[in-house]
This record gives sequence, C-alpha cells and structure tokens, in this order.
Amino acid sequence: MIALISRIIAFTTVILYHTVWHAPTYHAKFSKSKACLFIHIGTGLFENLQYWVLQAQADHNNVLPNTMDVLFCFLWSWTSFVLVRTLRRGDPRTTRPPYQAAACLRPIATLASYLFNIPSLHTASVHALDGFIYTRLAIFFFTYTPYLRGAVTYSTIYAISLPLAAALSVHNSRVPGASLVFILVMAYITQLNAWVTCRSKRLRDPQAGADVSLLERYLVRALRSLGFAELEELREVSKERALEKPLTDDYISGTHT
Repeated sequence: MIALISRIIAFTTVILYHTVWHAPTYHAKFSKSKACLFIHIGTGLFENLQYWVLQAQADHNNVLPNTMDVLFCFLWSWTSFVLVRTLRRGDPRTTRPPYQAAACLRPIATLASYLFNIPSLHTASVHALDGFIYTRLAIFFFTYTPYLRGAVTYSTIYAISLPLAAALSVHNSRVPGASLVFILVMAYITQLNAWVTCRSKRLRDPQAGADVSLLERYLVRALRSLGFAELEELREVSKERALEKPLTDDYISGTHT
C-alpha cells in the first residue's frame, strides 16, 4: 500500500509540475501529436496504477497482466514510436534509444508474461514506466543543485538523466538480468540508428542506391518509418514540420533546434 501511495504522489506531483511549467513547450512540440501524447500518458498511468493496486490487494509480487494491460502496453509502445520520431531534447543519439528500447521490450515482456504466466516479466515492464519519474527527478537534481549547475548545458543534463533513469527504473524491478538486457538493447539500438542512417543515405544516392537489394530497401524504409534513424536523416527524408520548426526549449541543444 505504501508503494501505491508513493507512486500516486510522485506521478501527480510530476504531472502537475510539467503541466504548469512545460505545457507551452509540449503544446508547440507535439501540436500534431497531442492525441498520441495523451494516449501515451494515459496508458502508462493505467498500467502502473493497476499493477500497484493489484499488488497491494494481493500483498505479493506475483501480479500478472490481463488483456487490458496487454492492449494498453501495445498502445503505449505505438505512441512511443510516434513521439520519439521528433524528440529533439538532449542529445538525440543518447536520449532516443532509451525510449526506443522501452517501446520494443515492454510489449514483448508484457505479452510473454500474459501468455506464459511469468510475473517477473510484467514486474520489469511496469517498473520501466518509472523512468518517467526518475528522469524528472534526475533533471531536477542536476539543474537545481551545485553538482552540475553551471558546468554543463540543460541539454547535456537531459542527455545524462534519461538513459541513467531508464536503466535505474528497470534495475529497481529486482528482476535478475533485466537491467543488463535493457542496457544492451539501448546500446544496440544506438548502433541500429546509425546503420539505418548510413543505409538510408546510400538509398538516396541514385548511383549507390542502385546496388542495394530490394529486401534491404524495404527493411531500411520500415525501420526508418518507426524512427530508427538519427534525427538529421529523419529530417531530410520525412520533411516533418515537427523536426523543422524552431522551439523555445532549454533542453534542446543548438545543433537540433
């Protein structure tokens, strides 16, 4: 019950803080993805609160997902891919992979937990959602304490906070190997983004692109459509306004404004 109450307080505080101080920035940044943003927040809150309510009622950690949890997890994952395509905060090369890793791993873990009755997978999946809280706490700590204040930019603080918070949230699930898997997937997604970017540039070259197999063309385009490429390449290929329009956001580095 204490865990449930503490999470309600934490999520409420952070959401209210963001509503007051960051709503204008989010409105400009996700003006065409507001529905996805609301679905993303709503599904994550539902999964998190339902898990801790069930755990408080059962008084043990063997909580399994139901059909609604699986559905909401897949919706959360889909909206993550939509939103991360235009994420420009921090250094996108390090801030986007944690979101992409969670969007890939959480549906797999939740579905496997549902099908094979493995509570630990659901536990790890739900704890990954706490990265939202830990990221904001880390940003608050690095911004308002003397530890890094004045030494680095706000975008660097965001770039440091997000992957650390994501890994810590999974580690706190106390599921053996979960944090290691998450960190490795983050690292390989970083390499995947670089590979897709390289191959995408090759496809855009009329001469070099002629030598690319049809299978690779479809693979690169499919991965690129999900956002698995560096922002510069997505900006060049998609021409999305969300990647082009200027934003007033201290957490966006000068190279990605």
